[in-house]
Amino acid sequence: MTKLRAGLIGTGTIAHSAHLPAMRYLRHDIELVAVADIRAEAAEAAVHEYGAETWYSDYRELLERDDIDFVDICTPEFLHCEQVVAAAKAGKHILCEKPMAASVAEADEMIKAARDAGVMLMIGHSRRFTDRYRNTWAAIAEGQIGNVQLVRENERRPVAMYSALDLNTGYWTPDGERPWIADPEYTRGAALTNAVHEMDLARWFAGSDADSVQAESRIAGENVEVADFLSYTISFKNGAIGAAEIVNNLPRAYPYFHMLEIFGDKGYAKAQDPAQSPYEIWRESGMSFPANFDQLLHIDNAYIREIGWFVRAIQFDAPPPLDPWDARQALALSLAAVKSSESGRRVYLSEMEPDGGAA
Repeated sequence: MTKLRAGLIGTGTIAHSAHLPAMRYLRHDIELVAVADIRAEAAEAAVHEYGAETWYSDYRELLERDDIDFVDICTPEFLHCEQVVAAAKAGKHILCEKPMAASVAEADEMIKAARDAGVMLMIGHSRRFTDRYRNTWAAIAEGQIGNVQLVRENERRPVAMYSALDLNTGYWTPDGERPWIADPEYTRGAALTNAVHEMDLARWFAGSDADSVQAESRIAGENVEVADFLSYTISFKNGAIGAAEIVNNLPRAYPYFHMLEIFGDKGYAKAQDPAQSPYEIWRESGMSFPANFDQLLHIDNAYIREIGWFVRAIQFDAPPPLDPWDARQALALSLAAVKSSESGRRVYLSEMEPDGGAA
């Protein structure tokens, strides 16, 4: 199988903690050629650690190379549209981190650019590739819990998420100036930081597009001006309900936590941290709970699978394992939650369409 040559844009937290280690693991299929980051010292450090040929402080120089098959974009969402469109015009296949973009109109522009250029575009919703959620989806598809009636999620993160970024390691440090992820000029807060994961999973498990969302949000943490607490309910077109609580302001020692419950008309499924019982499913015959480490949320193999399957799709000229339309719809839901929390009313997904038409 032909090894693909890759370029990575953005050497921050998600690149260091997930994408670059996954590429190293997949070295028999991927050769990391170059990295780019506006912070020259961060780009150079990534080259030294992960063995790329060179680095650039301007991603456009990376895209000018004719020996790169695909790019992996790990920058903040407000940069995604510009960079994805540029990569598509340069003829590169594109893996782009979630959330897809800063607006639905930008997401549509990205999809069109990739389609017009004949290149593959996939958005990195990593939880689609995590064992316990794939097992949950399979249980639903096999009819083990019947028709889904309610998808309930709870995600908790420590307040350290809003601390400064160490340019050498790409990891968050306990103290420092406010980064982009806490600045309303660049992001909309919890709805796009992590609730977009919940939105995507809810759509996947409900098996339907959403009709509307009602949300409330708060700014509770220090050194932050975007909502770091979000609660919402979703009404899906098939009658299912989605509900979630997102908290990003817990004490710094608090672990990352995600809990999923799915209520069907014939059964119930649950997947959560911590490790003691990360995945369980209830049926009429009783409960099964394979307490295996590979069911945990924050593990490397989700990104290995995400990037590896993307590479295989390119190699076999197959559709991407996750259609960018799904990421577009998860983004629309997240932005609808922002609009609802700001307006105090239920927001219909049709309102989020750029042309004002039906979703």
